[in-house]
This record gives sequence, structure tokens and C-alpha cells, in this order.
Amino acid sequence: MKKFLVLLAIILLPNWVSAEEIHSFISDITLSRDGTFNVTETILYDFEDAERHGIFRFIPTDHFQGATKRFYERWMEIDVTSVMMDGQPAPFEINHEQNEIKIKIGDPDLTISGEHTYVIDYVVRGGLSFYDSGEVDLYWNATGNDWGVPINNALVRVHDGDGVTRADTSCYFGPIGSTEECEISTSEVDVTEFGPVALMPGEGITIAQALKPDTVQHLILERLSLWPFWLMGSILWFIGLIWFVYRYYVQHRTNASIIPQYEPYKNFKPMYTGLLFDGRIDPRDITAAIVYLAEQGFFKIKRIGRKQFFFIEVDDYEITLQRLYTDLESDFQKKIFTLLFEPEATVGTTVVLSELAKNTAKQKKNYQTMTELKAAAENDLLAQGFFEYRWKRLISMTLWLAGLLVVLLGLMLFIGAAVAIPLVIAGVTLFGTIVLLLFVYRRRTKKGYQASDYLQGFKQFLTVTDVERFKFHNAPKKSPEQFMEYLPYAIAFGVEKEWAAVFKDITIPNPNWYEGQGATFNALYLSQSLGTFGTAVTTASGHSPASSGGGSSGGGGGGGGGGSW
Repeated sequence: MKKFLVLLAIILLPNWVSAEEIHSFISDITLSRDGTFNVTETILYDFEDAERHGIFRFIPTDHFQGATKRFYERWMEIDVTSVMMDGQPAPFEINHEQNEIKIKIGDPDLTISGEHTYVIDYVVRGGLSFYDSGEVDLYWNATGNDWGVPINNALVRVHDGDGVTRADTSCYFGPIGSTEECEISTSEVDVTEFGPVALMPGEGITIAQALKPDTVQHLILERLSLWPFWLMGSILWFIGLIWFVYRYYVQHRTNASIIPQYEPYKNFKPMYTGLLFDGRIDPRDITAAIVYLAEQGFFKIKRIGRKQFFFIEVDDYEITLQRLYTDLESDFQKKIFTLLFEPEATVGTTVVLSELAKNTAKQKKNYQTMTELKAAAENDLLAQGFFEYRWKRLISMTLWLAGLLVVLLGLMLFIGAAVAIPLVIAGVTLFGTIVLLLFVYRRRTKKGYQASDYLQGFKQFLTVTDVERFKFHNAPKKSPEQFMEYLPYAIAFGVEKEWAAVFKDITIPNPNWYEGQGATFNALYLSQSLGTFGTAVTTASGHSPASSGGGSSGGGGGGGGGGSW
């Protein structure tokens, strides 16, 4: 949470809010044969004219490598030995919060401004990295990536008085994940310098120094994780969740076998298919909706060519508005309309698909519309009786939880609170999870499951080949009208190529809503290329030694950041 707030402040606050900066951040790391290392951070912090009490520095204590034993976690012990400000001992507080240590430096009764030099000295136990190959290195995020102020000069010095280092070294700087390398040099005997580099807020410097495995103690700190203590409650929670899923979803499904169907479900529009099947609105559902509205006379789609790289011609499409926004039937259809045109657009207005994909402002607006599309489609299916109203289930679950709590409170009287409290917490958490699921996922009604099974059969019909088609009784004869009518459903199912292949030997004239390059309608070609519509309108392992070049800025141990207070 602290990292999120620091990054949020960096993004949202204007530059003039804080003129503070770190002129220099020097980290001196001294390696020892006992597997520990000492870190001395010298930070020249400039508060400018701001009145502050001091600075704070937080460092994660969880190790990036996994533990060697099950139910354990790898961690580092950080022992702060001294804190100085301007050459004098400084008041400070140390707090351990959620796998990190926070050092708060300064007097709450005094304020300071201008430049001040802080020196933080601490010892790290369990901070080295040990690999299955037998190699050892120090992989250390020296500054951390969570400072909210720039660091003009960041330098790391590794001191090897005990002769434990090898020649392999790496240095990375920048935002988390950056592999940009910094300079590495030897300033004096047994001292390796990494940097200096200048860092912006949110950036850090991470160093990796290989060590001689036979010269350092194999020091790994591991501790029992807290989660096993809640394992019993978690199991009960899981059992309850499985019961809920079975009771409210699986048990109420229809178990009818899937029978091939030769026409769509009555009065069921193609763009709702994806939502009924998997609870999502995908780009193919958007494409199906656009084609459906084109068939209803709202759009005319014209295939045009455009040059790419000056000589390669690629397909593009121009969409012309032919009916007004006010003629649309539902809120869902209106939102599909606004992915292409503004509500006040007049007949004859055109958009080009490639230009729409490059229009940043339109794409941002379409992203917001996409978040509203699912709710609009759900409301349509709810009104048509395909989905169930959530409040009915919520009432039944509330009554169920009330009964469960009564039972658990009774257990507390007989077996003691120490045993019952985890069960109570599991019960309450289960209820919260179920309530969340009720608001995230819509449950289909019996009619909804019947429609889903029917549409599965229709999808099956759209995918069969000519040879297989003869095996079906009373299968309708192929016709250009049938292809056009079922095309949006095939797109929504994701089987438009299979459906078009059935008509590869049939001449189909261009429909009145589509204008291609030529008089003959190429069913397979159009079906393949239409897949770009939905995307265009809605675009908006184990470790290896980091010292050998397999790391990045922000990786390894250490890290964190700081700021003023």
C-alpha cells in the first residue's frame, strides 16, 4: 500500500508541490565471511524551503528467493546499528510492518529545512542469494525504487576486505524491470564502484556481485509462514464455496444432451451469445453486433485498400452511417453504435477503421464504453428472463449465514472461543466471498441454460462440413440468404471461417450493407477480415545468478524507498 501511495503521489502531484531532492545517495556495502554484510547509506537530502521533521527509509525484509522447506518463507534480518544527521546522533524510530523495516528519522517537535546529511548504518543477515548451481551472489536493490524525489547522484561501493568476491558483476538502474546497465569500476584495492547514475522518482539502482562459494557461510534465514495457522479455516471456507457453486450453479443446470439446431434461438440476438456462454463481452461479440446492425440497415461497410510501408497494400474498411442513433432498440445497441459514431451523427457520416484505431481520444472513450457494455447486455438478458435477479439469492444467503452464525456461537459455548473463532472468521469471509460472486457473476435461469444448450447445438450446425451435413435429418438447403442471416452468430461463436467454408462453392452477391472490391462476395475472405473490427474499435520460473546478467532494476533483496515527513 505504501508503494502504491508513493507512486500515486509521483504521478498526480504537480512538480511545484515538492522541490525536495537527494543530491547524493552513497551506499557502502562491506562483505563478511560469516554470510552477513554491513550497509552504510550516506544520504544528502535537500528539503529546500520546506519545513520537515526529517526523512524516513523503509526496506523490505522478505527475500526474493523461495524457502527450502514447505510452509516456510525466506527472510532477512536487518539490524540498525546507528543513525546520524550532520555528523551527530539523530533520534529515530524503527517499526516492523508487513515484511519491511521502517526507519523514521527526526524529532517530531522540531522542523528543519535546507540540506542535511543522514548516515544510516545497518547489518543484513540472510541477504545473500544461494543458487542450486552452487553459485552465490549479492543481489541488492541499494536505493529502492520508491523514493518520491529525484536522486541526482546514486553510487554503490562494495568493499571486500575478506577476499570473498569474484570478477562477475552487474549493475542495473531505472524503473522496476529495467535492464539498462550502469558503469562498474574499481576505485581502489578491494573496492568496486557501481555508478554513479541519476535517478528520477520511482527509479533505483540494483547491483549484483558474485561471491566465492567456499569463502562465505551458507547463511539462509527461514521462518514458519502464518498461513498454515489459518489452514483449517481456509479448508472450511473452500468447502463452503464448493457447496455454493454446486448448489447455485451446477445443480440448476439442465443436463440435456446437445442436439444440432438449424436456426438461432428464437428472438435471441447474436451479440448476447458470448455473455450467455462465458459471462464476457469479447471483441468478437462487438464484431457480431456491428455486422448485425449493418444487416439491420444502420451501417454500410466498404472494403478499401491502403498503403503500408509505401508499397504493401493492406485491407481497410470505411463504415458509413445509414440510420440514426434514435432508431436503435436497446441501450446495448446504442453503446455499440457509439463505439463508431457519436449519438448526434447524421446519415452519411463515415469513419475509417484504421483511423479509428489510431484516434487516442476515441479509444479512451471506447474503453469507458466497453466497461458499460457488459452491464447493458446483462440488463437486456435479465429483462428477457435469461439471468436471475441477484437480490433473491442475496436474501437466501443472508438467512443461511444467520443460521450458520447461530451454530458457531453455540460451538463457542461448548468447545471454547479459541477453536470457534477461526470458524467464525471462515464463515464470515465465506459470506463476503459469496456476496462478491453474486455481484460479479450473473446466474442463468432455467430458460438461460436451455438457451445456452440450444445455441451450443446451433454452433455445432454452423461448424459441420458438407459431408457431415448429410448426416443430419431435415438440414436446410444452403442459400446466400442463409449465410448472411447466420453470419453474425458464427462470428460471435468464433466459427465464422468454418461457416464461410461451407459456402466456398456458392456464388454470393454483395449484400446491400457491404461493398467489396468486385461484384462477387467472397464469404471466406470477409469472415476472416471481419475479425479486426472488434479489436480495432476497442484497443486501448526459477532464478539464475543476477551477477551473470540475469537481473533488472528493482530486483533482488533490499529496495524500498523513503521520503520526508
